[in-house]
Amino acid sequence: MKRARLLAFALVLGGCTCGKAQPAPDGGVAESPEAAAQAEIIGRPPEVEQLWSDAREGDETELARLADREGAAGLVERATDPRFRVTALQAMGSSRGFAALPTLGLAARNGAESEALMAVDSAAQLAAAKRRQVEPDEADELREGCAALLASAKDASRPRLVRVGAVRTLRMLVDRCGVKAGDIPTDVDVK
Repeated sequence: MKRARLLAFALVLGGCTCGKAQPAPDGGVAESPEAAAQAEIIGRPPEVEQLWSDAREGDETELARLADREGAAGLVERATDPRFRVTALQAMGSSRGFAALPTLGLAARNGAESEALMAVDSAAQLAAAKRRQVEPDEADELREGCAALLASAKDASRPRLVRVGAVRTLRMLVDRCGVKAGDIPTDVDVK
């Protein structure tokens, strides 16, 4: 599961182009050599690529099929590629366990509003799933993900809906993730 944490970190760095994109002849942005190499590393067999294509529209059944086939580690890996990030974030809500929670927490904390909203929605799906025994290495990922969600919930500069989603998820996980109920902000609550 340490690989999942490294890939979550790569997700954060993957979202930063750091000014390296070069203009393409057609006026768009050309793919950097690093991005091309990354695309080769993350390649999948044709039948799995078809699952990714089918899930791209956001259909819950297709996202669940993709999550079942790829698992949390595969979804986290694919989330490092901007072409698949949205689909991966959506499918993570259907994955088993909490291995994807750090990636979702980081996306909620650092991602664009649309990605952050998908991340908190997927995190809420994970939190709402039937409770089961947490593997010892998943406990670390659960705490890591909750810490990122808490940072997002406390950050007044984040969009309100992202903060509300993070608060909702944390309240569902408060008994399992090491976050104290009193630490969860209440300023986004309906009054």
